[in-house]
Formats: sequence, structure tokens, C-alpha cells
Amino acid sequence: MTGQGHRFTGLGAAFFAAAICRFAGLGEFSEIASALVAGSATTMPDWLEIPFYRNGARAGSLIPHRTITHWPYLWLAVIAWGVQDGSLMGGLAIGAAVGSLAHILGDAPNPMGIPWLVPHRRVRLGKKGLWRSGQHEVLMTLGFAALGYGAWWFSGGPAFYGLTN
Repeated sequence: MTGQGHRFTGLGAAFFAAAICRFAGLGEFSEIASALVAGSATTMPDWLEIPFYRNGARAGSLIPHRTITHWPYLWLAVIAWGVQDGSLMGGLAIGAAVGSLAHILGDAPNPMGIPWLVPHRRVRLGKKGLWRSGQHEVLMTLGFAALGYGAWWFSGGPAFYGLTN
């Protein structure tokens, strides 16, 4: 997925994060804060790799691309911690982790793969990946937004905010 596609998945990530906070009973402020963080954290796994530049061009990164920062279990553990914590900090952690998981799910169909099992061994879906980066991006972002809204709706979000009859 391209950088633009990752940013567009922020809408779905925001709804998913809000739904998790609502299910966990974290409160309205944590729910909104988590959604805002999730919406802006969809590129976080890439910038956490701490890139370095030479002559104005990216020359590499401190953490190799698509290793520990793209490992889903790390972000699932952060979500579990955020739910257990139950505070505003927990809600912010949930938002960051959900945004990162949205990023990882967007990268998963690419030929490069992601580290599904262990942090330093990438696995691709299919023999050569399902599709190249940028393909089916609109469908993926719309689908993710619809699923995220569905999760938030199922958690009672719209009713709480008076958005239903």
C-alpha cells in the first residue's frame, strides 16, 4: 500500500479504536482521543524504523524495514495493555496500536510480506503476494472504513452520541 493509502485507512482505524475503547469501557474522552491517534498513526510502523538520510535522500533505517515494527503481536499486546490500563494513556496506546495494525494489514498482501510469526522473518500471502503496492487501494480503504464503522456501530457508539433515533 502506498503512503496515501495508509493515511486513508486512518478513518477505519479511528472507528476500530473507538469501538475497542467503548467495549473496554474507557469513557468518551478516551474513545475520542484514541480515534484521533489511530487516524494519525497509520504510518507509524514505517517512521518508527528511524530512517536516516545522506545528501537529502533516504539511505536506510536504524530498524530494518518490515521487522519488529510490522509484527502484529507487538501491537496486539499494546492493545491488551491499553484495555487493562483503562486510563487515557491506555486509550492513546489503543489508538496507536490500531493505527499500526491498519498499516500492517495494508502491507500484508504485498509481495514483500510481513512478519506474521516472528519479528525478523517475513511471510507473504500467496506465492508472489496477492497484489503489488497501490493496487486495490481504494477498495481496501473503503472496506476498512466500512468494517470500522460497523464495529463502532455494534459497540453502541452512534446511539451514545445521539446519532440514531
